[in-house]
Amino acid sequence: MTSNNGKTKLPVSPSEWERRLLVMHGATQTEAFLQAVFRLLQATVDCEFALANLRNVGGVPLIARDSRGREFGPDYMERFFQLNPSVSYVMVRPGLRVLHTKDHLPADAELKALPFYREFMQPEGWRHSVALLFWGLLPPVPQNAFCVFRPEDQPDFGPEELARLRALHPHIATALKRLRKSLKVHSSSDRLAALLEALPASASLLEWDLRITHQNAKCRRLSVRWAGRDHENLPRTHELPPDVLAVCAEMKDEWQAAVKHNGQALVHRRRSLPHPTRPDLRAEITLILQQESLLADPGFLIEICENQPGSPGCGQLGADLATLSPTEREAVLAAAEGLSNGEIAQRLGISTAAVKMRLHGAFKKLGVGNRTRLASLVR
Repeated sequence: MTSNNGKTKLPVSPSEWERRLLVMHGATQTEAFLQAVFRLLQATVDCEFALANLRNVGGVPLIARDSRGREFGPDYMERFFQLNPSVSYVMVRPGLRVLHTKDHLPADAELKALPFYREFMQPEGWRHSVALLFWGLLPPVPQNAFCVFRPEDQPDFGPEELARLRALHPHIATALKRLRKSLKVHSSSDRLAALLEALPASASLLEWDLRITHQNAKCRRLSVRWAGRDHENLPRTHELPPDVLAVCAEMKDEWQAAVKHNGQALVHRRRSLPHPTRPDLRAEITLILQQESLLADPGFLIEICENQPGSPGCGQLGADLATLSPTEREAVLAAAEGLSNGEIAQRLGISTAAVKMRLHGAFKKLGVGNRTRLASLVR
């Protein structure tokens, strides 16, 4: 779209552009995020279609998807990268944010003789493109890219359009970082739930508001026994005995009173609650402090234990979990799966040195000397 003075205009009104920007920032799932970015790119510059290169493996995007609903798998993308002249251009410019086809493709006569033009550009119907590149911690290629395309019968992207795309880059980068962090938290939560379910001990994890976030089947079964409903089947919903929750509430009050007068106060972080009438049951309640943020409230680990010979030890799980920081627990879970330090670094989006530091801290706190012993302890 061009105005009378030759300057390009936004394809949509400024208010519509802002609305699409807010939709992108509010996306919480990958699919919704991709569609929001496509719509925002198409509202920023006139283009035939937009495309997203998703997570790369071994330096090659695993998959790509475009605004027309097409999906390109690993074999296609590997061939695309082998023939694409822009790859060598980008590899010697780590951190490059905006890539214009004019910067790295030859003139038409030479271009049309290239296999890349015949196999990819011509069949897909594009000649001009701009890519917004987003780098991770593991060069030499970007971790993600979002591209806009125009066919041969349309003009190339002009300076004003390139300026608008450059201004859009930090918005997409911020939203992408937030989405990655959110998905990482969900992934850690899923792994933690699987770990709790595999433990021989019973376990429930509670937020500060005493909402149960994770609870394994054994803890649900013992909660039923605690309430005297031994005849019932395993409840489908998470629940804990009211007297156990009452102790959690008391520990909350104690912690708040302590930190009110001293932000670094040490409080009693562990309580044992025997069942009022059944000597075979007791609950171990551990207050777990967030060690990496002064803004985060503590949570709780609840273990309902059977005081019977041969039953799993109760309380040690809480002691172990309470000593590890959230980032250490995350690294420990990944190491227990058998991942190498490099694989853990790629999964968590951190450096290998950071992985080693987290695992070293976990080894020291848990009293283990190697990964084999660590994996055995977690299992």
